Amino acid sequence: MGNRFDTREASVDRLRELLEALGVTAPDQVAETPEGGPARVAAALFVSLAGFALLIPNVTPLVTGGEPPIGVVLSVLGTVLSVALILVGALLYRSTFTTRNAVRIAVWSLFGIVVLGGIMVGIIRYQAALGSPMIAPTFTVAKVLAIGAVAHVIIGVYDARRVRAQQLAKEQRKLAVLNRVIRHNLRNETTVLGGHASIIAERADDPDLRESAEKVAESAATIGGLAEDAKRLQAAFERRPDAREPGTVAPVLDAAATAAREAGAASVEVDGDDAVALADDRLATAVEELATNAVEHGADTVALSARDRGDDVEIRVADDGPGIHEAESRVITGRDPETQLEHASGLGLWIVRATADALGGWLAIETTRSEDAADGESGTTVTLGVPAA
Repeated sequence: MGNRFDTREASVDRLRELLEALGVTAPDQVAETPEGGPARVAAALFVSLAGFALLIPNVTPLVTGGEPPIGVVLSVLGTVLSVALILVGALLYRSTFTTRNAVRIAVWSLFGIVVLGGIMVGIIRYQAALGSPMIAPTFTVAKVLAIGAVAHVIIGVYDARRVRAQQLAKEQRKLAVLNRVIRHNLRNETTVLGGHASIIAERADDPDLRESAEKVAESAATIGGLAEDAKRLQAAFERRPDAREPGTVAPVLDAAATAAREAGAASVEVDGDDAVALADDRLATAVEELATNAVEHGADTVALSARDRGDDVEIRVADDGPGIHEAESRVITGRDPETQLEHASGLGLWIVRATADALGGWLAIETTRSEDAADGESGTTVTLGVPAA
């Protein structure tokens, strides 16, 4: 008996929610919260009203008839673009753009209408001055303004996204600096704390005091390790498609096996074929994390294997440890949200999950149950799938 949880079955990307909350998500992947207010309403209303105003002269030739085929085609185009403007206005109000950027898009639309409208008026007056007035000026101006308004809305959207990306990148840089400062201070303080606790443990005569000091030293080391894990988590989540290249998985398994032996595993087995994965150095970090985590959580035997499944390369790390609790597996794979009561015990599996997502892969956790085990858990198999080269 047992349970299996797979990121491919998760309905919500809980990892992304966690990383967004931590502020380590890539700038272009963070959505803005929709806002309201008179300025936003005015921006959206202007775009929609502009579309409605342009719809009338564009749809009139279709209603009255008598237009040549090319006139019908142009009228249909103008009508479609005018209706699109009306819809864009409604969508702009409900979009995730900030009010400032929504106004920016509306201003771009206004700019297109004013500039092209002014040019068309100048052309009409120029031709009239030459004694050859433009035929059907309303027809022509309506089409040109509809095209110009839509084109400038598109320009405005790209401009707003550029501004938003710059703002988010600036905030990310601030968070990155804060992150480094906190990690640095955390490592320093926990080193001092652990050092003093070790001194107390060595010199204390009271067994209870010595035991407490040893626990403090262990906790300080654990907290200090979290600072480094946080750095690795942020690095794992970064999407670097240009850094990925084909590489055999065998060296990755061998390195992870060595790390597991150094961590104290009694038996380490490696069974890998000539599978070639499209990945980068984060793959080795993730597999090593799985192997050492298994040993740190009580496993004596660790088995690493890799198989080419066509589109994916499946890397499995199996152990005979106490197993990963179902609640934690559900959180890591995105089946359940992380709460104060249900959460992961560390950042190790989050690093693996982030690596899987960044490399375009997936993660599955399967825990087997045994009636002989004291807590009903008797081992875990974690499968990391990455694209095959």
